[in-house]
Amino acid sequence: MNVFTSAELASRTKAVYEAVRRDGCAFVANDGKVDCMMVDLSMFDTMNEAIRSYDQWVAQRELELMWKRNVASGVTLEDIDAEIAVVRSERRGTRA
Repeated sequence: MNVFTSAELASRTKAVYEAVRRDGCAFVANDGKVDCMMVDLSMFDTMNEAIRSYDQWVAQRELELMWKRNVASGVTLEDIDAEIAVVRSERRGTRA
């Protein structure tokens, strides 16, 4: 894993670029915290393909976070089914 400081990125841009091309990605840190990731886009045929891939990655990450929050909340499928039944009965004008 390549981690460069923001100062290295500014002073050794070519070396950072070469590391990204060689290894596929590199990370840039500022004050010891990783701030960004640089990715080699040459594997993609078009910029739109790269953007779609990034969007898919972000969506997958968000889905994983939702799953973790759901597990932590303790809500069960039975709770969800009961809530759905209540809303459906309210829409029909009846009580379950």
